[in-house]
Amino acid sequence: MLDAPVPADESARMAALCGLNILDTPPEERFDRITRSAQRMFDCPIALMTLVDSERQWFKSRLGLDVPETPRNISFCAHAILRNFPFVIPDAAADPRFADNPLVLGPPHIRFYAGIPLRADNGALVATLCLIDRVPRSFSDDDIAALCDLAQWAELELNVYTIKQATEVSREKEARLRAIVEHAGDAIITIDDQGLVETFNPEAQRLFACRPDQIIGGSFSKLVARHYRAAVTSYVRALARDGIGDGVRINRQVFGQRSDGTRFPANLVVSEMHINGRRAFTGLVRDISARRRKADEMKRLNRRLAETLSLQQAILNSNNYAIIYVNVHGQVIMFNDGAQRMLGYSEAEMRTQSSLLVLHDPAELEARVHALSAELGRPIRPGAEMFIAKARERLPDESEWTYIRKDGSRLPVLLSVSAVWDDENALSGFVGIAQDISERKKMENMKNEFISTVSHELRTPMTSIKGSLGLLAGGAAGEIPVRAKVLLDIASKNCDRLVRLINDILDVEKIESGNMRFEPVVQPLLPLVEQAIAATHAFASPFKVSFDLRSDNGDLMVAADTDRLIQVIVNLLSNAAKFAPPGGVVEVRLLRQPGYARLSVTDHGPGIPDQFRSRIFQKFAQADASDTRPKGGTGLGLNISKAIIERHRGRIDFLSECGVRTEFFFELPLAA
Repeated sequence: MLDAPVPADESARMAALCGLNILDTPPEERFDRITRSAQRMFDCPIALMTLVDSERQWFKSRLGLDVPETPRNISFCAHAILRNFPFVIPDAAADPRFADNPLVLGPPHIRFYAGIPLRADNGALVATLCLIDRVPRSFSDDDIAALCDLAQWAELELNVYTIKQATEVSREKEARLRAIVEHAGDAIITIDDQGLVETFNPEAQRLFACRPDQIIGGSFSKLVARHYRAAVTSYVRALARDGIGDGVRINRQVFGQRSDGTRFPANLVVSEMHINGRRAFTGLVRDISARRRKADEMKRLNRRLAETLSLQQAILNSNNYAIIYVNVHGQVIMFNDGAQRMLGYSEAEMRTQSSLLVLHDPAELEARVHALSAELGRPIRPGAEMFIAKARERLPDESEWTYIRKDGSRLPVLLSVSAVWDDENALSGFVGIAQDISERKKMENMKNEFISTVSHELRTPMTSIKGSLGLLAGGAAGEIPVRAKVLLDIASKNCDRLVRLINDILDVEKIESGNMRFEPVVQPLLPLVEQAIAATHAFASPFKVSFDLRSDNGDLMVAADTDRLIQVIVNLLSNAAKFAPPGGVVEVRLLRQPGYARLSVTDHGPGIPDQFRSRIFQKFAQADASDTRPKGGTGLGLNISKAIIERHRGRIDFLSECGVRTEFFFELPLAA
């Protein structure tokens, strides 16, 4: 809660307030008339004339409020007197200055406040004329202008000292009140105790399409729809007989009728007044056609929304996906029927994000922490962060996990995690969608077993064929004609290609089955790069490509399996040599980064097409997959390289600009 600051002229202000000789005096009709007018005019439950004392706000006139005063430090009026402008709070609960104010949280439960400061004769702001409502509401410029007119009336009353002044003020008040009625945004109609219309302001004339001479002196019932008229006539008679009571208003919704016979829904507020000892009534009429249309439209929208939500819920509960939604506080908001069927847990058993960890294999969680830390370049804590770190950064996150059901059985799933953002772009939660991939895994295992079996069965005869071709080319069967040597050379090269393909397929099978052995040894990375370049020179020579190696000073020590890491580097170097322009230079750079060693291989060839970039690390992926492609290769090298680097807890990626350059790089953690 924000306490109002004390004005700079507080001493002079207090002197002016005391000089009015009005504090703690009995109620006066001249002030009550003003608050009564304000209450009726604005259809507001509370209207006050408030004097802001040193430690309190005291109410000279109060309608709709029982207490005579409240502390100054929690008062809205103490804010209103800080400057000579209207002070309007449409919704106190939404205003940080007042949201926790006791007068908002407790009686009188202020939600709307509009106050106009009142001046003493020396200009000091000593009081306010204010309106209070218990619901939020808007306050137009016309409303402010009308309240300012009433405030000037109140200000004059504060400073009246003589009968002459009072007479002048009375005339001015009458003129102001007439102006307020004439320019009010609502139709204002006064009727006598017989139900006859006495006044009919311009807004009433516009609303009912009726001139004053057509209605003044006539029955008020003419202004309502025909089927309401008998009831309205009887109702007015009852009011004339029994009255309403001071400060009490009757609020009804009726149908008005214009002079041309058209009808419209209206809100009617009736209050009682006394003129020369007899009852009279003021009716405020407001056309609520637009409000009715909005309400009807809102009902239609709510029905459509309910239908949409019902449809969405039916879809969510009928599919075979496990859908889990967690808010930013870690509370599980949704654990759909598909998740309950798939995993055996009820929604009640999965109320918090931490309870979801029971679904996961601890070994997979540990591997995820290391892999994600390497991928994002920052440490990731075990726990919820490992699931939401990428989604929080708006990165796609789709990975395979092994879920553990309630009965202990295991289930392979593909889990996609996404962040949910509200219409103000604020993070509201995370949604995980898990798909059972058991059947897919079975098919993959069958395929892998088939490929592995075929590859092993092919490897032995291919070795024999390669050896026999070598013997023939070496003259073991006698002199070979020149034309036959050409054919033997073609056969030998294609045999080498098939052997490489078989070896690559077997490597992929070993990686996917977890049977590829890794024997990491802490060693400097530079010698491995030099060995890989030496091993690739013969391959690069036909392309007339050379390698330019540069390294940061100092040994970059990594824990690596020598053969497997050289396999990755050779693959990157041979790819760069194939695609570099003839006579080009492949740039090889070994750099130290915080916590990591980075090796990059850059060629200045054609680059990687945009449509191929998302598939470049997939198995058998090639930008040119035609039978007549000019560049050889199995399409497995990068897939194998990615698996090897990730087993080293590193990451591999690329940057490419078509027609300019392509850079492949991997990063490995530096050894301690």
